[in-house]
Amino acid sequence: LMSQRITPPIALINRASAGNAEAQFELAEAYMHSEHEDDIDLAEEWALRAAQLGLTEAMYWLGEGYTVYAKELREEDPEESKKYFEYGFNWLTQASKDKHAAAIFELAGYYRRGDATEKDVSKSIELVEQAAKLGDVQAMRDLSFIYANGLGIDANEEQADFWDQQAQLAESKNTEQ
Repeated sequence: LMSQRITPPIALINRASAGNAEAQFELAEAYMHSEHEDDIDLAEEWALRAAQLGLTEAMYWLGEGYTVYAKELREEDPEESKKYFEYGFNWLTQASKDKHAAAIFELAGYYRRGDATEKDVSKSIELVEQAAKLGDVQAMRDLSFIYANGLGIDANEEQADFWDQQAQLAESKNTEQ
């Protein structure tokens, strides 16, 4: 069974081709809904174009995608995996400069694991805290856990409770919307 190709609206393709970063990223997301390998390649291509034009959301999307792919490859092809960790690290670093909370949180994992960069636990914790302060709920949870258990940092029950409450608050706001 051949998987179906995606046919995006021509107006979207025209806007993307004219250099509109938002349209390029929208096109990338459309192509990602396909199972077809050529469409997946096009998704990456358009996301790269949007990211190169400075669209933070595209940078994050690429960084995250490359990270997931690198983790899947780690066992069977360590060399190829390393390459994709580097791509991921670079795009997440770019997105982090624009204060993208999820990108900063994802980047913290790179420093924690030592993928594509020197392992640096205190830098990792710093980034988790930065992401938490920018509103990333998972970062808040992690930070609470880090403080509660003194992971690479002095245990601090007050901070642990504070970030646990922040996470619960943020989640109840998210469910209200």
